[in-house]
Amino acid sequence: MNKNKVALIGSGYMGFGMAKNLLKKYEVYVIAHKNRDPIKKLIKLGATEVSNYKDLLDKRLDCLMICVTNTPIALTIAKEIYPMIKEKLLIIDLTTHDKNGTSEMKSVLSSENVIYTVSPVMGGPVQSQEGILGGIWGGDINSFEDSKKYLNTFCKNVYNFGSVEKAAQAKLLSNFLSLLT
Repeated sequence: MNKNKVALIGSGYMGFGMAKNLLKKYEVYVIAHKNRDPIKKLIKLGATEVSNYKDLLDKRLDCLMICVTNTPIALTIAKEIYPMIKEKLLIIDLTTHDKNGTSEMKSVLSSENVIYTVSPVMGGPVQSQEGILGGIWGGDINSFEDSKKYLNTFCKNVYNFGSVEKAAQAKLLSNFLSLLT
């Protein structure tokens, strides 16, 4: 039986635990970056490292997850990978964006080959490794169940907030409320 192929761009602070949990069910690809420690650990657990985005997208992925620090980094990645996407691909953007970031990402990745969804998460690296994050999902409702099967490997609950913009707003509000408490 072939496992679905999932790639994670950003397997550091939060992404390491996500990738570790994804490995329990899926064939996982990670991309090299400057922090080698989490990559080395993931390879020992069974992940496959690739050195660039072209090689990553040549793997005929079922799902690509992006879990990076901020909107500018995510946008740089989106602009670089967009021309290389030749087949239908579910993208789950786990990045916590600034107020316009999700809309900008959606605009960059608008294509009939891209199913762009977002799921910023609630919790930290410990919850990521334990697989008990909370996911705030947004996208086309027809993609919710497909997204959820991947997200459920590291999220205890995944909440559908409707559009990608509404999900991003809910995450920013959640962060704001957390700061108040």
